[in-house]
Amino acid sequence: MARPQRIDPKRNRFMFAIGTSGRDLFYTLYSGYLLAFILYTKHLSVAEFALVTVIMVCCRAFDAIIDPFVGGLIENTHSKYGRFKPWIVIGGLSAAVVLFLIFSVPLDGWKFLVFLAFANVALAATYSLNDIAYWGMLPALTSDQTERTKLTSLACFTGSIGSAAAFVLIPMLTNGQNAIGGSAAIAFPVIAVIATAAMLGTQLFTLFGAHEPEFAVKNAEKAPRLKFKDIIRVVVTNDQLLWACLGLICQSIAGGLLSSTLSQLFIYTRFKYDGFLYTVSMVGVAAGGVLANILLDKLHIRFGRKRVVKFCTLLFIFGNAVVLTAGLVLPRGGGWDTALFVTYILGLLFAGFGSNAFYMTMLVSVSNTVEYNELRTGNRQEGLIYSVRPLFLQTASAIVSGAVAAILLALGLTNVTNQISDWENEVKRGELTEIVKLEKISELLQSVDTSSLNYLLVAITVIPTMLLVIGYLVYRKKYFIDEEYYENMKKEIIAKGEEIA
Repeated sequence: MARPQRIDPKRNRFMFAIGTSGRDLFYTLYSGYLLAFILYTKHLSVAEFALVTVIMVCCRAFDAIIDPFVGGLIENTHSKYGRFKPWIVIGGLSAAVVLFLIFSVPLDGWKFLVFLAFANVALAATYSLNDIAYWGMLPALTSDQTERTKLTSLACFTGSIGSAAAFVLIPMLTNGQNAIGGSAAIAFPVIAVIATAAMLGTQLFTLFGAHEPEFAVKNAEKAPRLKFKDIIRVVVTNDQLLWACLGLICQSIAGGLLSSTLSQLFIYTRFKYDGFLYTVSMVGVAAGGVLANILLDKLHIRFGRKRVVKFCTLLFIFGNAVVLTAGLVLPRGGGWDTALFVTYILGLLFAGFGSNAFYMTMLVSVSNTVEYNELRTGNRQEGLIYSVRPLFLQTASAIVSGAVAAILLALGLTNVTNQISDWENEVKRGELTEIVKLEKISELLQSVDTSSLNYLLVAITVIPTMLLVIGYLVYRKKYFIDEEYYENMKKEIIAKGEEIA
């Protein structure tokens, strides 16, 4: 991990960005499929499922609360490897162990719930160490806004590869005829091993290949230690950081609902209990995200961030309108299901592009508040500033978890998932064949009434659209660090005799 004197920006960009591909696969398994794992492998009463919801919401809220303190811990780290890399290692290793245990420990009922509570707290704390250190490193690598946009875009692109791999592999290999071992109960532990190995392996590229400028490391080593009041002051008084993160939280809730367990259950009940179908549907979101990653820096340069965010919001509205209209208008069964499925994928392509481009623009906007903070206070404090990002993201995740669980309970769909879970575990114990299981599940899902399907459709289209529009309005009216303002900030910082990456 020795730091070279001369740094190649392209090499730095690649080595940093590749580190997030495994991280996003890992995190997608946890944030996107933990609830699916519980629904399809555990038989839970209404009270037990309600407690699962409380655990998931509270643990994500806990994660949000501790994030600024994790950021302060990183800022106060003085080591020859810099502030970020030690915590990338510590957080990554410990989070990998905890995630594997969550998906592998053979517990059920209340024993599982007690274990889940402690394991979720542990995973929240350990993953935050890795996540905040990783993203806090980004603005420390460069302050050139074109290079920073490229760096953010490439990191999001490689991350989208990881999350897309999760969306493709996890449902396909856990539900339906392609499930590993013929059962979700067998498949999920195997997927957990793959995810942890991917995260740890790709992080090596960042650890050994990405390097901060020499002066940035030396300045961090000389920086005074932050006290609790300093941490709170930085988080609260950086108004532009808070507005950018508010846009980020709206996008995160919108994107989370769009690709949540509700979307998966809609696919299974409207079409067929086959993880491959859900994988194909999510290809629309993933393809839109990849396209957004490829084009974002060019769009930013040509049109500016504010116009790009407006365009993204309109695309998201259009995509969800297509999905909603087709789902409500086209009748159930026969060739209409094929027409709906194709239209559904096309709509998700537009929505995926809009959502991902919106998200990446918010990340660039968060990065640019580092210089805003430096100009106002004389300190960059990347780690602390980037701790606010996961604070908002975990808050969004908590809201998504609570909303998904509430909708499932309100529609009575936990009765359906409990029956599926029983059959999945019977296959695991050898009491039921995979073919008979699939036949039983197919009959069960066909019995779900149309009104429940329509409510699911509204939850994954209308609510996300409203949230992204709110995020856009906040960003347009409150966030003022555009390209010109940012360049003027850099000039003022340099005029004060301070070094800038």
